[in-house]
Amino acid sequence: MPEPAAVHPDLRTGAPSPWLRRILRGLLGQERRFWVLVVGVGLISGLGAVALLAVLRFTQHLFWQSNTEHFLAGALASPGWRRFLVPVLGGALVTLVSLIVGQPLRGHGTAGIIESIWVKSGRLPFPRALLRGFVSIIAVALGAPLGREGALLQTGAASGSALSGWLRLGPGQARLLVACGASAGIASAYNVPIGAALFGLEVLLGSFALELFGPIVVSCVVATLVSRTLIADHPSYVIPHYALTHPRELLLALMLGVLVGGASALYVRGINFTSDLLDRLPAWLTPFMPLVAMTLVGATALAGPYLMGNGYDSVNMALHGTLPLTLLLLLPLAKLAVTSLCAGAGVPGGLFTPSLFFGALLGGAFGMLVERVLPGGAPSGAYALLGMGAVLAGTTHASVSAVLMIFEMTGDYDLILPLMLAAVVAAVVSRRLEPESLYTSVLVKRDVHVPASVPHWLREEGVRSMLSPVTLRVPPSAPFDEVVVLLLEQPPGADLYVTDAEGRLLGVITLDALKGHLPDHSLLQATVAADVMDSGVQPITPDLSLSEVAARFGRTSLEQLPVVDGDRHLLGALSKGDLLKRGRF
Repeated sequence: MPEPAAVHPDLRTGAPSPWLRRILRGLLGQERRFWVLVVGVGLISGLGAVALLAVLRFTQHLFWQSNTEHFLAGALASPGWRRFLVPVLGGALVTLVSLIVGQPLRGHGTAGIIESIWVKSGRLPFPRALLRGFVSIIAVALGAPLGREGALLQTGAASGSALSGWLRLGPGQARLLVACGASAGIASAYNVPIGAALFGLEVLLGSFALELFGPIVVSCVVATLVSRTLIADHPSYVIPHYALTHPRELLLALMLGVLVGGASALYVRGINFTSDLLDRLPAWLTPFMPLVAMTLVGATALAGPYLMGNGYDSVNMALHGTLPLTLLLLLPLAKLAVTSLCAGAGVPGGLFTPSLFFGALLGGAFGMLVERVLPGGAPSGAYALLGMGAVLAGTTHASVSAVLMIFEMTGDYDLILPLMLAAVVAAVVSRRLEPESLYTSVLVKRDVHVPASVPHWLREEGVRSMLSPVTLRVPPSAPFDEVVVLLLEQPPGADLYVTDAEGRLLGVITLDALKGHLPDHSLLQATVAADVMDSGVQPITPDLSLSEVAARFGRTSLEQLPVVDGDRHLLGALSKGDLLKRGRF
């Protein structure tokens, strides 16, 4: 007798059958079950990173005869036809997959994860995320000038979304599991558990709340343990020991932060400009754009393969000060051009690692120029490291996670002070020039707005910043006919304020309050403002919070309230409309 269909898992989604789901949900209490899922997401992310990096290494060995994930030496030794044809093959693969699935694989993976967390209650299409990650790692291995972290990020986030969907978790826990998976993916990709955890809090969740910190940390620790056990246990970049302690060098770090902050804004705008430009192409041409973009990458590789792949080798050379100044000056803009082209054309991959390439080479060029003008200082490799951190902070607008990631990637603590200085300055300058980060700029175009991570008491505007000046006020002895004329001249919702000779508020006259309450017609000539004003209106003071002001508006029918100081001197008025439009509660 055949088993009931409900016993078998859904082969299309991979979801467990209902009886298995009931067993899993009943194993532990809700809170303990969630922590088991947090550990599970970290484990899956770590194992996924191991599998994807194995695919990366195998593919690069197959096409570039490289025994490691860094293929620059193999690409330099390859003949020109191979440098050209292998990237073309990668573009053809992306185009073929796009045609088969019926939709392009384009889009920034991290931005999609942020959108999933904030808009879609942590829901990610699991099969598409896995397919996109697999195609991404193959494309990078074949020479796409993008980052490998895109695949690992997608896999980790998709695992968190799938687990929350299978066990029917609420939207809050689902969002957190997606962030845990994405952070664990970064942690396992670069062996940066601290920086990845803070990246998840600062960039993905926009909050450093203690309730979010624990699950993110646990997932990153588990994923890092897996990657350290099965891949390697050392910093991503093994560099000489550098130190920048002289006051002159701290000043140079500040200057580098300013320059790199401007370059970071250029990086964000360059990525977005190219994407917008390619969006205008005819729809029938879109699936073939990855092939066109990768063909151009292959053409640039004929002159030199420095732009292909995630750029680890070039960054490492900059950190060791072995790249010539000419390449340090030319390669950053060239890398930005090909990265923007491939990302906009629909080649899946990360933008995180290319930004490290961009910053390291700019910092190395700065260091070499400084050495020529002021010899005897720190080597150019030290400034290359600062440039990496500064660009990462400038493009993500996340200074804390950027500093800790670079520290963990290099293990050089003695550069922490100039690194912090350069990163913060770069983030401030970049935000001034380009208000949106590399990830949020994509979301803003889709009308998705991520809440700011700045504490509400810093974002909240005070009463004084929103009050409007009161140009019309009358003394208590103002005749009734003058009061009526002035009230009729006021804009809708505005009232007339009665003040004494020193400008102290005595009362409020509203047009609606006069209706039905006029004195006998024979007494109109003797009626003055003091007779019709409402002295019971409770004014606002500048020290009130906006929440308190909102509560006060809830107790009155007035559209605006007067603002007074401690001595009841009239300072202005605050309207309910301005409070609702500009206030944050």
